[in-house]
Amino acid sequence: MNISNIRSLLSTRMAAGFDFYERCPGHYQLIIPITHEDGDMVDIYLQNSPLGEDYVRIHDCAMTLMRLSYSYDLTISTRQRIFNDILINNGVKFEEGNLYVDTSANMLYEGIMQFAGCIQKVCNMRYWTKETIRSTFYEDLSEYIQAKLKLFSPISDQSPLPNDGLYSVDWTLTHNKRDFYLFGVRGNNKAKSVAITLLELQKGSLPFISLIVHEAMEDLGRKERQYLTRNADRQYPVLMDFKESGLADLKRLAPQL
Repeated sequence: MNISNIRSLLSTRMAAGFDFYERCPGHYQLIIPITHEDGDMVDIYLQNSPLGEDYVRIHDCAMTLMRLSYSYDLTISTRQRIFNDILINNGVKFEEGNLYVDTSANMLYEGIMQFAGCIQKVCNMRYWTKETIRSTFYEDLSEYIQAKLKLFSPISDQSPLPNDGLYSVDWTLTHNKRDFYLFGVRGNNKAKSVAITLLELQKGSLPFISLIVHEAMEDLGRKERQYLTRNADRQYPVLMDFKESGLADLKRLAPQL
């Protein structure tokens, strides 16, 4: 990389406020007036591109995913798909945690801005709770159950009452000859449906322990929370709570007979 040429490319009016310094041989960190929501500067680095002297590689030294990992689990397949879509839509590639794009030297400013926008979108994935991420709640729960709770022989969408298809449970788990009926709840309508199902199952005198995993229990209406609290044996306010203590609870609630 010819550093004098890079400096001249970043001396345009559009790139006002841009600067860089060498962090280690061949790797230059950009100083740019582009920040995350907490005020930290977006991490962007420059180095030689394997495409040749007329290209520059823009990358983040894996800092973006490290930052995201503090508050967001990207290992879930549905979130990985969203992450991959962001990269594809922004022309950014991914290798061993490092995000990068190779751009021609005469398009360096445009490449930097494109890359910075992609980084901000990735870091903001954890805020997409209203639509995009919320839509993955049931998939996330299902994925966790099938991957981590195989010990309990999980079966989905069962109707425990004989000759009845109206009242089904999301998942049936079995441990030490005891049945657990697990429900995922997102929103008031699902909460009402689960409360009614629990009442009917109790009327049928079925021996079971009910588990409710909420997407966000605090978002439910007061009546919906009351209905579930009266009829459910164990509730988890958010999925992360279930991931942290659900396995231990299952074993504790159904000890060896």
